Amino acid sequence: MTLYWLLSVPAHGDGHVAWRDIKNRVAGGELYDFVLPQFKIGTLDTLVRLSDDLGKFDAAYESTMGKFVETLRGLGGATSRQLHGQLLVDDKPVDQYIRTFSWNNAKYRADRPLPEIVSQIAEQMGSVDSALKTKLTQYNAIKNSLATVRRKQNGNLSVRSLGGVVRPEHCISDSEYLRTVFVAVPQQLSRDWENSYERLTDMVVPRSSQMVAEDPEYKLYAVVVFKRVFDEFSNKARDAKFIVRDFVFDQETVERDRLAAMEIVELEQELLENITEWLRGSFGDVVAAWMHVKALRVFVESILRYGIPPDFLPVLVRPPIKQASKVKQQLADFYAYLETSTRASDRARSSAGKAKKQDDSGAFDMHEFSSILSSEYMPFVFFEVPWTFLDDAE
Repeated sequence: MTLYWLLSVPAHGDGHVAWRDIKNRVAGGELYDFVLPQFKIGTLDTLVRLSDDLGKFDAAYESTMGKFVETLRGLGGATSRQLHGQLLVDDKPVDQYIRTFSWNNAKYRADRPLPEIVSQIAEQMGSVDSALKTKLTQYNAIKNSLATVRRKQNGNLSVRSLGGVVRPEHCISDSEYLRTVFVAVPQQLSRDWENSYERLTDMVVPRSSQMVAEDPEYKLYAVVVFKRVFDEFSNKARDAKFIVRDFVFDQETVERDRLAAMEIVELEQELLENITEWLRGSFGDVVAAWMHVKALRVFVESILRYGIPPDFLPVLVRPPIKQASKVKQQLADFYAYLETSTRASDRARSSAGKAKKQDDSGAFDMHEFSSILSSEYMPFVFFEVPWTFLDDAE
């Protein structure tokens, strides 16, 4: 299991000391720099709204990553170990990308307002989700057609195509009055068929029944009847639990059906390759968008928690899995002063006061702001960055 923590703590003017404090409490774990650009802070009500939006986007994009991995498993049957080497972000394995994350300023310009950056990421991910739904709809449609073809090719004689079963010598052709009827008879009823088919209706040619093929469930018989009694014969056969197949032998039709089946098989393979390639290519975009949302969350929550001017240290931590709970508690204990410090309390009260004034003017809901403040379960900004989709690859 691969788990990272993304957290930030007050730097108090010295990021090196803050780094050392975290390092001393993550014994056996690893720390990585997580550098953030100088974003435009904006107003308090904007940050509060972004906090809520970013939380929703974070969960949604993590879910999308899971869909990508499961779809690739389902479509191609790839193992986690195989996917581990195939799924890349900026030509890096996911773990390496997370550990070496840096803000993509060429794609998401940090000098733009935060809501604009968030909207850009959301628009991009909306396009990815839409494309995924469209491609899966196309693939499922052709997959259903392929299932029908395979059922006709590999099913029992009551459902499978008779084009590859019936031969010209089984049929009467070019007769003005007679036609050959093909009937699938359950194995246990074959004696009943032989004893009764001539009497199902008038105008059945005596002793014309011949077995064409059989499988473990059915025997396929050909019988000759007059065309004028075909409907009546079919009804009486169904009443006797014999299955009349809707089939008239025609060599051109048989060949056309064969080519159509081959075309569906080829189309399914082509679509499968296309979707698989797209999933692998787009996966990196999804992970990158997810990590950029994580970065924005750290910044927004740190400003809301620690105030301005920005004076905090963001760090990526890979804790020792077996001691993760203990390490987390050690960090919580060390930074417990943040919950009661005069500095933090003053900022919280100041922010709440501003929020109340803006609430009176209808800018945003004070209750929403209070719920966000109270939802913090750690005394510092803390987010998990789980990468557990390919656990069995390790």
